[in-house]
Amino acid sequence: IGSSAPRYVYELHPDFAAFPTYPVCFLYKGTSFDALPYPPPTMMEFPAPIFKGVKAFLDAEKYVEKVAELPRDGAKLFLSGGVVGIRKKGSGALIDKAFEVTDETGKVYYRIVDGSFQVGARDFRDSGVVSSRAVPPPPGSPTRVVEVPTDARAASLYRLCGDYNPLHVDVGIARRQGFEAPILHGLCTLGHATRGVLDAVAGGDQRRFKSVQMRFASPVLSGQTLLVELWCTSPVEVSFQAKVKETGAICVSHGLMRLNPAASL
Repeated sequence: IGSSAPRYVYELHPDFAAFPTYPVCFLYKGTSFDALPYPPPTMMEFPAPIFKGVKAFLDAEKYVEKVAELPRDGAKLFLSGGVVGIRKKGSGALIDKAFEVTDETGKVYYRIVDGSFQVGARDFRDSGVVSSRAVPPPPGSPTRVVEVPTDARAASLYRLCGDYNPLHVDVGIARRQGFEAPILHGLCTLGHATRGVLDAVAGGDQRRFKSVQMRFASPVLSGQTLLVELWCTSPVEVSFQAKVKETGAICVSHGLMRLNPAASL
């Protein structure tokens, strides 16, 4: 996600911690340290229906809520959940899965809602509950605009988080799915955008992070720069969206970060 902050990259730093969106990798990586097939085994433990006509599978929306800090010295953690809702949206199907990350005592550390989109899906009915909620930016100019560059190798590096979908590295597959080139993982874009907001409003301190939600509006290519526009609507809420600097296209929309209050001195 492009961070060079010592607290996230140096294990002996006094404030060493996982970046707050790190648990989104659990569904892909599981407990493996190896390269994985796609879909990976952990994802297959939480199956979703695949409908007729599907041409591609894309990240659509994400909600990540931190309930408690991940133990710095490690822990045995469990991921539980599954499909909670299916809804027709545009040219396909929006499928929501809801998860909790807990430890052996049942203590909850994270809640995650994963919204995926099956492009071209047809012949299905809406069912369950989809938690998608529009959070348009407030009227007026943003409080601040932050530039967040992505590395030209970002998609290749992000595969190490467990998402080995060839869409993100294979030119032929990307073109067959309608893209000019391999696109950046939606969750990698999420990490970059979240980092840009957290750096701007909380000095990058993961202890201030409470939750984030966003929609993936259009693809990002590795090496492009995100322009993250922020509207600070209260001391603990920030609306945001992100544009690709090179094209002007909105790539992240309906963003909302909630913060824990700053500690009193």
